[in-house]
Amino acid sequence: MHPITSPFVLGAMLSTPVLTAQQPTISHAQLSTVRAEHGLGAQIDQLKQSAASVWIGCAIAVGPGFHSGANRSIRFLEGGDLDGDYGGYHDASFDHVNLLMRVADGQIERLRLENPARQLDAGGLRFVWMDTVAANESVSVLKSLALSQTTEKIRNDAVFFISLHSVPEANAALVQLADAGVDLTVREKAAFWLANQRGHEGFLAIQHMARTDADPAFREKLTFDLTLCHEPDAVEELIHMAKTDVSPRVRRQAQFWMANIGGKRVGADLLNAAVNDPNAEVRKSAVFAISRLPGDEATSQLIQVASSNKDPAVRKQAVFWLGQSQDPRALDYLTKLIQP
Repeated sequence: MHPITSPFVLGAMLSTPVLTAQQPTISHAQLSTVRAEHGLGAQIDQLKQSAASVWIGCAIAVGPGFHSGANRSIRFLEGGDLDGDYGGYHDASFDHVNLLMRVADGQIERLRLENPARQLDAGGLRFVWMDTVAANESVSVLKSLALSQTTEKIRNDAVFFISLHSVPEANAALVQLADAGVDLTVREKAAFWLANQRGHEGFLAIQHMARTDADPAFREKLTFDLTLCHEPDAVEELIHMAKTDVSPRVRRQAQFWMANIGGKRVGADLLNAAVNDPNAEVRKSAVFAISRLPGDEATSQLIQVASSNKDPAVRKQAVFWLGQSQDPRALDYLTKLIQP
């Protein structure tokens, strides 16, 4: 088991509430309602045996403040008639949304989320509404889809939909999907949504991966994910990566993103990297990161690098970025530099 998974899994085991939500209004459908007594996955597997295409729907609990607006009140699931009520854009907050799955030829071929206030038109197909679905079951179904040999769109949608769940099982599932051995595309999507949607627990998971994962390409992607965490310690983690990661590419990306979100707070660390990093390309990239610092901080530090760094290539980079600056002090420095 992945070490960071343990508290998430424990939380999932402590509570698996059942969500009972009002069935949406569904028109042009061979409609039936099923109590998912044997689990959502088992019911879906049974419906996969159907020779005809079928829509399956259930409600999933989402976090507080979830908003889902609509420009029309009817969703035509099979296309066709576009004469829905367009009206204005109506934004509303919900504690649940409806997960819809289209099954054909023995597999789930389409996923959608719909807000519970919207009427659905099934285009004459069979529609099975799953009642009283345990909160962890939709997470499990979506995780299986993300790991399956289906289309990239379905895998990406499945990972995103997991991240919207309000239950702790979602944290565990995303961590597992981001773990080594999973397809890199899925791993990257899972890490993105951990950072974007899962709050402090998501940040802790990303931090753990950044320090322990063996794949430098994945760790490089995590540098951007850290900027999405909205956690005070995210900048500190980027500083840590920029200083200690064994991959020069990862250190360079960490420099870039820490400059974007850290501001003056990271100036001294970037200046230190421009002097002391063992890799020449990382030293030069530190100069570029310095050029992205806010206000007069960039000019002050670039002048310092151009004046005192022992590496000619690094000094050249500092002069180049001073030439791109609109700060009058940069022009003054460059003018003095070329004077005999």
